[in-house]
This record gives sequence, structure tokens and C-alpha cells, in this order.
Amino acid sequence: MSDLPTGDGRGDNRDKVVQLPGDYEPAPDEEKVSPPGRLHGIFITGMAVSALVGVASMFAFITVGWPERVGRYVIALFLFSGLVFLACASAAVFTAARDTYPTRRGNPLD
Repeated sequence: MSDLPTGDGRGDNRDKVVQLPGDYEPAPDEEKVSPPGRLHGIFITGMAVSALVGVASMFAFITVGWPERVGRYVIALFLFSGLVFLACASAAVFTAARDTYPTRRGNPLD
């Protein structure tokens, strides 16, 4: 019956604390986390550039009175930048996932 807590549960629990020895050192991590690779950075940059091009093309389409044929090219540029953004985003996710696995040294893309 001495295992049961006494009182309101906020009592002194110092007898249950396990003291670590003074020379204790935690185990080192098995593997260091590497920063994202160069290819991942290239795709992130592609996302940023395509987002800026898409915003600029939509802003230009809305604010400038384009002739009918040129306006279609501006809309096509907006749609193309959206597709490029999605392609770069998915490639960035896949390269980030690839970077979590150990690779052989000497890979020129890392």
C-alpha cells in the first residue's frame, strides 16, 4: 500500500526521481541531418520565379488595356507560370524527400 500516492497528488515525489551519474553523456545521434541539396534549391527558386511572373502577368492583364491578341498571350503566360509553379513544387517535395536518405558521395547534384 506504500505505492499509492497520498494527499491531493501534488505531494513531494522526490523519492521517484532517478539521479543520473555525474559523468553521464547522452548517446550521440546516429546520423547528422544534412541540409537540402542543390537540386531542391533550384526548384524552390523556380517556384519563386514562376510565382513572380504569374503575379506580374495577372497584374499587367488587369491594369493595362491590351489588344485582343496580346491579352491572350498574357493570360497564357499566367497559366504557364501556374503550371511551372506546380511542377517545381512537386519536384521540390520529391527532392526534399530524396535528401532524407543517405546518398553516395561524389554525386554532382548534392
